[in-house]
Amino acid sequence: MAYNLLDIRNRVKAKIKDSAYSGTTIDGFIDDAQMEIADLYPWPYFQKSVSGALTVGEYTYELQDDHQTTERLILIHPTNPNSYHNITKNYLPEDKFYSVYPSPDSQTNSQPYYWTEYGDQRYFNCPADLAYILRTYYRKVPTELSGDSAVPELPRNFREALVLGASYRCEEERDNYDIAAVLQNRFNDKISDLMTRLANTTSAGPDTIILAPTGLDDWSK
Repeated sequence: MAYNLLDIRNRVKAKIKDSAYSGTTIDGFIDDAQMEIADLYPWPYFQKSVSGALTVGEYTYELQDDHQTTERLILIHPTNPNSYHNITKNYLPEDKFYSVYPSPDSQTNSQPYYWTEYGDQRYFNCPADLAYILRTYYRKVPTELSGDSAVPELPRNFREALVLGASYRCEEERDNYDIAAVLQNRFNDKISDLMTRLANTTSAGPDTIILAPTGLDDWSK
């Protein structure tokens, strides 16, 4: 059977032994389970990158709709793509940022250096003097599953976890708290096992060390 929303929904109905249970409700619980799994560990399946140009004279940049946490921020020179600056470590918590830069728009146009995030915007310490390319590496919110053929962003070996995560929510909704507790414990055990087996592994091998290129933290010429 294909690994998709329909498959997982049918498996949940089999797990709770109720073929008449609302499919819409189950789908919502499957999404909830996917979100719970995403929040438990920094899985690579929810990493994403996007690039866009800063607007000259502006000091804000709108975050992606699915943005959750920024992991890395690279400023690239607009006329020389081989010249870049890693400004990730220049992040300031919003209270610190606004105590130092209460009105960034009053600053002279320059290369943005410090930044913070507030609401759906990223704020820089000054308006941009050039249309720098901003490359953001971030952790995204899982995409909601819509339609029977929708495939979770988690790979197939998470199918049992999604089924268990949705099933214990169904049992809670039916006030079967003892059964829900058993299923939730199985869900937690499954996620713990997946963390152990999948953590810090890549096709290059866990012992491979990749050195950063010279100039990663400064403009590269």
